[in-house]
Amino acid sequence: MINKNIRKIIHYGLLIIIILYIITGFGITSYRIIEQLTFGLLLKPTASLIHFYLIYPLVVFLYLHIVITFNKN
Repeated sequence: MINKNIRKIIHYGLLIIIILYIITGFGITSYRIIEQLTFGLLLKPTASLIHFYLIYPLVVFLYLHIVITFNKN
């Protein structure tokens, strides 16, 4: 049985990654809005790079989330 704390870490980690994935994707397509909202911290090239590399933790956390959900005993 998987500890509740580990479940929470995985679930909230997945939530944070998905939110970042959406924000960086929006930062690629509507970069002028995101640049203003982040006070110039998230530029289009930076958003593109972060968005590209976020796929790896997204896949890992999504896999762990699915495994934990199916193994709930």
